[in-house]
Amino acid sequence: MISTGIFALLFALCAPSSAQEASTAPAAGGEIAVSTAAAELPGMSPAKPKRTPGVYPTAAVPISGIVLTPTAYRGRGRNEIGLGLDFNAAYYIGRLYGKNSFNWTLEKKNYIDRLGVWFITADGKMLIQTEDAWRPAMAAGAQGTFAFRDSNQNPLNANVQTVAVDDKNTNTYATAYLALTKHIHPKFMINAGYADGDLSKSIYMLSEFLSERALSLNGYTGREVPTGAMFAGFIWLPRPNNPLAAEIIIPQGAPMSPKLINLQLGTMLKLNFQLSYLKFDGGWDLLGMFQFRYSHFPK
Repeated sequence: MISTGIFALLFALCAPSSAQEASTAPAAGGEIAVSTAAAELPGMSPAKPKRTPGVYPTAAVPISGIVLTPTAYRGRGRNEIGLGLDFNAAYYIGRLYGKNSFNWTLEKKNYIDRLGVWFITADGKMLIQTEDAWRPAMAAGAQGTFAFRDSNQNPLNANVQTVAVDDKNTNTYATAYLALTKHIHPKFMINAGYADGDLSKSIYMLSEFLSERALSLNGYTGREVPTGAMFAGFIWLPRPNNPLAAEIIIPQGAPMSPKLINLQLGTMLKLNFQLSYLKFDGGWDLLGMFQFRYSHFPK
């Protein structure tokens, strides 16, 4: 009996130790669960979350277009397959300075001339490819533009008897396009595309030296403008509400080889006043303009 009591006492004393060992024993299969949560050390700030490659925040302003040309983005940069609709107004108020080298002009320089050309555009697009880390966003769309003058076109300062310019004061233009846009940096985007339609023709409203009368003086018979045009540009967002941007429009095979560069620089001064550079065979013009874009869908 005494020996039995002694064994019972020893078993009772060893039971807690055995239970503790059982609780820390390896699980079935020999695996041991280990916590990966590390205790925060005093004075250390939490690590910043890493940005997912190819995922960019939406902008505070519409980036669905630059000035006259579209981008592949919808609204403020929503990276989802779907439709987008914008309305854009561009007003070329006048020529600040220009030069020409035509042998039929009396003046080779032009200063502060009224232009007064409006382009009111509706731009609808379909984002058909989203953007990722290496792939650009791609959109196909169409633009419809109503263009008009609020003042008469400047006459040609020519040394010939007939110098009047009789181009129409109103025009309608339709253009289909394909655009590719890619973030190089969360605040910097590049854009390129091809337009087929009347985008090239709209440039000819911006200078009397591209009028039909001026083309005839330069040896062209009529003004047959091909439908194709290349465009490219960039958008930079140094501040959320103040984008800086530029675009170039290059008509393919057009008479006088015009090229239009629009610079969206006025936002540096919190203004909508922009500058444009129009280059053509035999001269160039520096233009002043205003531009407003409203993204109707998506917001």
